[in-house]
Amino acid sequence: QTGKRNLSAPASMPLLQGLRDALRLPNPRVDSSRRRSLLAADHLASPPPNGGSTALIVVDAQRCWYSNAANGRARTAFPALPQRLKALLEGARQEGIPVVHLRASYESSPHVSTMRRLNPSLNINPIVPDDPEPWARELEGEDVIYKSTFDGFFATPLESRLEELGVTRVLICGLVTSACVLGTALGAFYRGLDVLLVEDCCADRSIERHEATVGMYSDYCFQSILARDFLGASHEDLPPAAGACGSASKQVPEVLTVSRALSCGASVA
Repeated sequence: QTGKRNLSAPASMPLLQGLRDALRLPNPRVDSSRRRSLLAADHLASPPPNGGSTALIVVDAQRCWYSNAANGRARTAFPALPQRLKALLEGARQEGIPVVHLRASYESSPHVSTMRRLNPSLNINPIVPDDPEPWARELEGEDVIYKSTFDGFFATPLESRLEELGVTRVLICGLVTSACVLGTALGAFYRGLDVLLVEDCCADRSIERHEATVGMYSDYCFQSILARDFLGASHEDLPPAAGACGSASKQVPEVLTVSRALSCGASVA
């Protein structure tokens, strides 16, 4: 019909930027994309709150949501996710930052029947908790925590494990941006953690859904950052995040290598 846009078609970058700007709450501290980028760099360079440390939370990097997903939407919209998330994991491990892997284990969860009724084209394949993507597989000694709903903190040992590690800041990445990534980011926010969403290491079933989520909650409940903000200039050759207009449009004039500050609480000059 006239006036309706096909959301499955690629959206233009100006349109996506307009979506983000329209959803973002007015914030006197954040007045432009360049300013947001500088704030993200400043945030990363500051030590974690209360003398704590940082952990990386990888949400639902399972083949049922990406490489084996029946509809293939996340693969199509975000083909660079494997390279980007793998690089982020390698960077965190090199700096001694603990990595926690969340896995969806939903088959007995009460919400699944409702999800399948409302979204008959989704969740067609079995949800297999112990079938991670090879590029996001846990290493020996890394925590794997199984969750029964979108929020990785709900009825799981995630909060107590982070407390044991002395974590007060979390980097969050994975699948799916508007569902379990958001649910876990909000769960961390509710518990008083400093939350950094690595937005170009996340993916959703469409660029629009990803952008809407980041646009609504960044600079409100969490700070969105890019992988390069964390990894430094040595990873500038990562493939562009497919369609994340914030990722593509953010220009960081000077890339800071800040992962050491994240792991030990030191300031970056």
